[in-house]
Amino acid sequence: MKQAKIIILAGQSNMVGVGHLKCLPKHFSPEKIKEYYDGYPSIQINYFSHDKKSDGFVKTTVGCTEISKDTLGPEVGMAEYFTQKYPGEEIFFVKCAFGGSNLFNDWMSPSSGGRYDAEAYYDNRVCAPEGAEAYIRAGWCYNELIKILGESIQILKDKGYEPIVKAFCWMQGEGDADIMPHVEEYERKYSNLISDMLSEFGEYFEGCVYVDGGISDMWALYNEINQIKQLHAQNNRNSFYVDTIGAGLTTAYEPEEEPDTAHYDCDCVIKLGRLFAEKIEL
Repeated sequence: MKQAKIIILAGQSNMVGVGHLKCLPKHFSPEKIKEYYDGYPSIQINYFSHDKKSDGFVKTTVGCTEISKDTLGPEVGMAEYFTQKYPGEEIFFVKCAFGGSNLFNDWMSPSSGGRYDAEAYYDNRVCAPEGAEAYIRAGWCYNELIKILGESIQILKDKGYEPIVKAFCWMQGEGDADIMPHVEEYERKYSNLISDMLSEFGEYFEGCVYVDGGISDMWALYNEINQIKQLHAQNNRNSFYVDTIGAGLTTAYEPEEEPDTAHYDCDCVIKLGRLFAEKIEL
């Protein structure tokens, strides 16, 4: 039985991808831009990306991001890298990412505490009981991750593949980097997310690597979050840290008329994907 090599992409808006397509000509040749738009047929993606779903595996290309934006995500840079390193290799991305989400509450997994809500999903994440203010139901992002991963594994099995998860890529932390209680809980909740995911699907994760991206320096507690990420990678087997600041990724320049400093510029979204891919051996 042929293996289906799965790479999970999870996190918040910089994993969704907010690299503006209109800015691509500043950085890339027309031939390269055409390649990104045409996509990578051997590298398929099943995504729930902020507010847009593929509902199954489709060709990895630009636009696997948000309904209302003409953008691209780091999966394009990853697909470019893998196509160059492993020509013709079939790879399956499973992407679950939601803008503005935090690990403290939205990505909370069962082991992280009594507030975890097993019934919370994207379409019912906000709950407003009569006479009470609206609040976010804990764990809705984690639940969507488990759901799409399970669906993806089943799709591949139905096609006659043997699914195996080769990597879990995490680009998140901005949503927790302004609140110290979130920072203090970050390591515990990230470790719990991994262990709970393995409790669900561990049989598919043999040899999996875990790649965690650092966040940019525009967040008040970015250094604290990044130190936690680095220490986790040092202390856990098959774990790697991507130093986005050291790699020179920028958030300050695009779009030109109103730079979006929370999100990586479009060439840096491509670089981010390649930085993740460099840590993964297929």
